[in-house]
Amino acid sequence: MKIVLFISSNKMLGQGLSAAVQSKSKLDFKWAAQLNYPQAIVGVDIFHAGVVILDAADQADMEQAVEICRSLRQREPNVKILLLVRPEQAVVREVAVNAKNAGLADDFVFYDSSPTYLLAKLEAL
Repeated sequence: MKIVLFISSNKMLGQGLSAAVQSKSKLDFKWAAQLNYPQAIVGVDIFHAGVVILDAADQADMEQAVEICRSLRQREPNVKILLLVRPEQAVVREVAVNAKNAGLADDFVFYDSSPTYLLAKLEAL
């Protein structure tokens, strides 16, 4: 079973994604949420997460997300990291691509991706 940890300050988004994951009973995922960026690393330890979805809604969140990715790679190198980013902001898209290319994140998806696509990405990690 994959333990998926959603890290964000957006509780509503987390609830929606949780419902999407739980509606797919054939997926072997357990969902957890950490709604406080400064506690992200602790959340990975507490929940024994194998996959992290890291919400990076804007440039400020993205900068914080990159720092979380760096810390996770140092402390938990086997944890898979999926960035969730908005496609409208060019700088956020660029940072997401650079984070993936640098090995800080395993992949990223855009906010406007379908739940089916997001779940497929999670399964592939």
